Amino acid sequence: MHKIRRRPHFLITSLLLSTPLLLPASSVAQQRRALPSKLAAPAAEPAVGNVPDSQLLPFGITLPLRNTAELQQLLRAQQDPKSPSYHRYLSRAEFAERFAPTQADYDRVTAFARSQGFTVVRTFSNRLLLNVRGTPTQINKAFAVTMQFHQRTAAAAKYYAPDAEPTADATLPILNVVGLSTRTLPQPMLAHANAVHANTTGSGDSGQFLGSDMRAAYAPGVSLDGAGQSVALVELGPYNISDVNAYFKAVNQPLNVPIYNILLDVDGVCSGCDDGEEVIDMEQAISMAPGLSGLLIYEAYGSGSDALTAFAQAASDDVAKQLSLSFGFGGTPSTEPGYEQVFMQLAAQGQNLFIASGDSGANVGDVGYPGNSPNVTDVGGTDLVTTGPGGAWQSESAWVGSGGGWSTQSPIPAYQAPVINSANQGSTAYRNIPDIAMEANTDNFYCANGSCQDGIGGTSLAAPRWAGFLALANEQAAGNPIGFVNPTFYQLGQGSSYTTIFHDIVTGNDFNTTSPDMFQAVPGYDLTTGWGTPDGQSMLNTLAPASLAAAPNFALSASPVTLQLVPGASATTTVTVSPTNGFTAPVDLSVQVISAPAGVTAELATTTLTGSAQTTLSISTTSATPGGNFVAAVTGTSNGITHTAYVQLALPDFTLTATPATLYVNQGASASAAVAVDAINGFSTPVSLALTSLPPFVTGGFSPATTTTSSTLTLKAGATAPATSGSLLHVSGTAGATTRVVPSLSVAVSAALGLCGLGTPVDLSKSYNLAAIRTDGTAFTDGGLDGGGYAFSSTLLTGSRVLNGVLFRLGAANVADAVYGAGQVVALPSGRFNALQLLATGIDGNQSAQAVTVTYTDGTTAQLTPSFSDWFTPSVNVDEGEAVAMPYRNTAAGVADPRQFNLYSYTLLLNNAKTVKSMTLPTNRAVVILAATLSDLPLGKEVNLAGKYNATGIYPDGATFPVDGGYDGGGTAYSANLLQDASPSGEEVAVGLAQFHLAGSSVPNVVYGAGQTIALPLGHYTSLKLLGSAVQGDQLDQPVVIQYSDGTVDSVNQSFSDWSALSGYANESLAISTAYRDNNDGTTDVQDFNLYLYTLPLNPLKLVTGITLPNNRNVVFTSMTLAVPSAVGLEPLLCPILAPILHPVTIQ
Repeated sequence: MHKIRRRPHFLITSLLLSTPLLLPASSVAQQRRALPSKLAAPAAEPAVGNVPDSQLLPFGITLPLRNTAELQQLLRAQQDPKSPSYHRYLSRAEFAERFAPTQADYDRVTAFARSQGFTVVRTFSNRLLLNVRGTPTQINKAFAVTMQFHQRTAAAAKYYAPDAEPTADATLPILNVVGLSTRTLPQPMLAHANAVHANTTGSGDSGQFLGSDMRAAYAPGVSLDGAGQSVALVELGPYNISDVNAYFKAVNQPLNVPIYNILLDVDGVCSGCDDGEEVIDMEQAISMAPGLSGLLIYEAYGSGSDALTAFAQAASDDVAKQLSLSFGFGGTPSTEPGYEQVFMQLAAQGQNLFIASGDSGANVGDVGYPGNSPNVTDVGGTDLVTTGPGGAWQSESAWVGSGGGWSTQSPIPAYQAPVINSANQGSTAYRNIPDIAMEANTDNFYCANGSCQDGIGGTSLAAPRWAGFLALANEQAAGNPIGFVNPTFYQLGQGSSYTTIFHDIVTGNDFNTTSPDMFQAVPGYDLTTGWGTPDGQSMLNTLAPASLAAAPNFALSASPVTLQLVPGASATTTVTVSPTNGFTAPVDLSVQVISAPAGVTAELATTTLTGSAQTTLSISTTSATPGGNFVAAVTGTSNGITHTAYVQLALPDFTLTATPATLYVNQGASASAAVAVDAINGFSTPVSLALTSLPPFVTGGFSPATTTTSSTLTLKAGATAPATSGSLLHVSGTAGATTRVVPSLSVAVSAALGLCGLGTPVDLSKSYNLAAIRTDGTAFTDGGLDGGGYAFSSTLLTGSRVLNGVLFRLGAANVADAVYGAGQVVALPSGRFNALQLLATGIDGNQSAQAVTVTYTDGTTAQLTPSFSDWFTPSVNVDEGEAVAMPYRNTAAGVADPRQFNLYSYTLLLNNAKTVKSMTLPTNRAVVILAATLSDLPLGKEVNLAGKYNATGIYPDGATFPVDGGYDGGGTAYSANLLQDASPSGEEVAVGLAQFHLAGSSVPNVVYGAGQTIALPLGHYTSLKLLGSAVQGDQLDQPVVIQYSDGTVDSVNQSFSDWSALSGYANESLAISTAYRDNNDGTTDVQDFNLYLYTLPLNPLKLVTGITLPNNRNVVFTSMTLAVPSAVGLEPLLCPILAPILHPVTIQ
């Protein structure tokens, strides 16, 4: 038997009471106090460099509560049915008056922050948190630390953290600091299915569950819909409302819940983002409570803000009585006292926070935060079976991924201690999770990221479902908030009515490889599903007894509930208090506009009403007020009863959508998309459209450029525009103070159509051994391109393509028309060429370092090792580029697979002083070649950087080098192995129509910006092409100056993407992507790192002489090449004239 050990209900109190915060100045002169935290990097994860001052760091400073012993007592009393304080919760003003830091203390900390040079970003009415931003040097000085980069393992990505735990002046009322470490970032609790389950019983396709199935299972026959209630979701990323709308349209259900975004120092723009977690939370909460008066989305992410910001704002607002978070991150109650204080405020105000428990099964000793807090409700997962689509609950078992276990740093709370026993295998010393559960198996339908799919699951779905369910209970409670449910649930679980209130889950487990025999579902509480799932109306009646409906009460309403406003206008609504059941007490009123936008004010004519009475709420705006839907919450409180009336402020707004979402355009051609302005709240103002982030040599415009309804966006790709599998475009529209963007729009550039091009095609027909191209609508049985029943579309691919002016002939459809690698020798047309180009692809993943041998007539050979990307996933290998991006492929059944598939180009450089004879293909069925052409390409004039290199940025794998060396000056470098830079003399690589020299590895081989001028070969050129990137984050608007012989200059403010992620700035395109980088200790950091191509236009009529680089160590180049004037791009004009003397090209 486990021995029961009693613990305090709320852990944070002992920490706050034992921490000396305010000591007499005479006794602490020059003293510093250690702040409770766990921010410092572990000793086993050494520093790999200091964080530069160019990287501003956001973080928060928390202040300690006052009167914590009194607060502790109040929290217990609020959950004690025998106490006069039972379920009598505080307003936000009452909490601030009794327990929040004083305004004087808040002012002191604010003054301290500003004195250290920090920028104050956000303040809070509860005065528990101050959000600031500062440089590493400022942080180091203020908190006696050194901000450094570290790595968990040699193969892991860098993170920043202080070298020691922060300290502060002992006289300052500072509790701790948060956000100074990126070691453990929030992770969504989502799981994707490997296959559709055969036994699902939902209303969706293949039995997939819809959100409405959850309401039917857990609240069958319940008429409550959440009216008068709001749910708050804390989301750590942006989302597209179009995905939410798509879900409810797909399931044929109305979306009647107003959604309000509270943007916490973020812009809320989701252009190309992954919004799966965010919109799935919204879909589930609304489905459980489809009549909510509001869904509040607290958005905090990136460098703008964090989860604590969102929680602190939600507590300060005190509107939603049920909140949910579907992310987890590192920490414990003792290392995160700032969070614990806010969780205590939420509880004191009658607000309950649900946290997803995780999707990896059992975790003995190290469950994540904030789920291990005793002040939140942790939600696990089940596998639900219903009686059928839209049917009632039938059975349930523990979901194997349900997070369960404990943290050895979080003591067990008193409410949990009595239920731990040998059967459930819980800890008698530490906080056990989960508390409760709901369906979380991967058998749910969802919409996100622009499409709707099956097979999502995870406790991420369970937590917002519970928030929606609690909204039903709070609706029935008629203004008597239920509050923090854990003490109640644990009392109910030990009572005789337990199995009539909960579905007790007694089968299943959450075993995994690290915990093969823990934990098992058992009767009563267990560490797979907690107490189980709610049993509909029985649970609602227990949480909100029917007696509440007969007690004296009042109703609070507003009419009208929606105010149609325009910027600069004002409006009023009438707020009415209506007593019921003999209620006679005065009602105190307050109003706040949640996440008040610029220029909005709200004022009540009267703040106390008695009996049946009314007052006027006045709302004013200014010309600076943006469009959108906002909410004014009018709260009435009396004798522990709280009601809220929601007034929607509807200002004219609009959204932008583009159809199609991807534009497929060929070199030398155009493509168009329809951009629609969708009016909201009577919007009618003309919208001015703008387009940015265009790839090089792609132009675009709108017709019309200003519209109230729709416009046509037309893109035109130049003949030498770099082919790309997809580049994000930024389309925005502005009307007055409101700017909106198209959520997701990209352009894919492919080779031109036609037969007019340079080069000598290679006849592959004698080697054809598979049929890779099929006519649309034609079924086939021979396996297609990949042997699995898929093939390219002849409609999309056509019979020939011209890439960068070079002609490629493709085989006929529906017959053998391609070659898979089988070691065969293919004869080449006799001649001298500088390049052999292939149109090819890999299948079944990236096919690395495949042997292609070119034999010359003198018996010598060129040993080439190109890597071939999978046709679905471009890897952007060395000497590889996009050739044709296609929006679908054909299946053996004769239908389209509507996903993008790609054909790639490979430029294999040859010795043009020799005559080619043949090429030998790799022996690999997963390499498929569709066309080949020999040519003399205008590869440009390389710039000799010998003597200019000032850093070593390319090393062979396994090499060691200085911790402050490498490509980034921080101990990391490109892999010579991946760049195929094995020769001491360096390597030649091809990127589009340019050849670049990579200097040999392990010696100075890159140039970083130091304001230096580099001489360029004198001549007339069309562009200067740079191969390089930024490090330590994007480097914006860096001055690059081109000099000409006549003394004139061209100045360009060029932005450079960090080598870890392409941002798509002007003149920038992805050249090479590598799967890892090398660390200075000989290990690797496994994630993509890129080299980018920067194409800077030149005046071809002038003689270029030099280039001056930015004075910035974080802008780095490997190579430079000048593009020479050529006939490329002029083929349509020249072909009819020059056809007889070009390499054999038939004009048809």
